[in-house]
Amino acid sequence: MIGYIAGALTTIAFAPQLIKALTTKSTKDVCLLMLLCSTSYMVLWLFYGIQVDDPAIIAANSVSVILAASLRGLKLNYEYINLVDNFGKIIRGSKYKYAFLWK
Repeated sequence: MIGYIAGALTTIAFAPQLIKALTTKSTKDVCLLMLLCSTSYMVLWLFYGIQVDDPAIIAANSVSVILAASLRGLKLNYEYINLVDNFGKIIRGSKYKYAFLWK
């Protein structure tokens, strides 16, 4: 029972941040390194849970990996879109020879 409670709390921890990222379309305050580390350790715990055949570890980390990976995907998506958009604005306003390609 303690394992299920701990797993539920761990899983719920990423939900508010994911909801906020989806509603605001911004992840600038989320650390990518933290997401990479979190997703990695959750995947390792999931593999461990599968090896020892522990349903509490498997259930909690399966959902946690999905939530953390979704947040990481949003972070990469939003950061990449902003980077490309800002780069395009810089190029369009410059006097580079091939700036017409960005129009």
